[in-house]
Amino acid sequence: MRLAVLILAAGASTRFGGCKLLADVGGRPLLQNSIDLASSVAPDDVHVVSGAWHQALLDATSAGELTGARLVYSERWREGLSASLEAGIRHLEPDYEAVLVLLADQVALTRDDLTALLDAFDGGGICCGFYRGRRGVPAIFPRAVFPGLKALQGDQGAKQLLYDNLLPVRECPMPNAAMDIDTPDQLARWLS
Repeated sequence: MRLAVLILAAGASTRFGGCKLLADVGGRPLLQNSIDLASSVAPDDVHVVSGAWHQALLDATSAGELTGARLVYSERWREGLSASLEAGIRHLEPDYEAVLVLLADQVALTRDDLTALLDAFDGGGICCGFYRGRRGVPAIFPRAVFPGLKALQGDQGAKQLLYDNLLPVRECPMPNAAMDIDTPDQLARWLS
């Protein structure tokens, strides 16, 4: 089964006050850490949905600061996560049977987290992280769910599909997924 990784990175980072995707985390942009993590489980199949900071990401790619992923621009990024998912899935569906969706700012995720998710994925249903008492991304969606992902509305992302009973959903305990970066203070605490 051919699987792609789709990193959602289209938001404006308003709480961060700038492009958090290019914020320095250990000498590299935050987004590069996510790309490297994704590449560790799916080399050559990593895609990043961009939006508000698309030009900045293109510039960083041209400068060699971001490598290892293809950018997919979401023209409707202001509409929220659903628009990013729609753009990404539309781009990937001709070539892939499943998509692993990540958020660019989940800084605590490890290769072991993603490997556990991949090991639990049987191809017939959805497999997702479980943290803070609920289902969330990272999550793997098989082709059967692509139409549902493209039809989502608003800023809730794929949460609706994670609780829909149309396909079985396997939960994979993943406390590291609970840590994300929304503000400079959160980044400073993470780095310390």
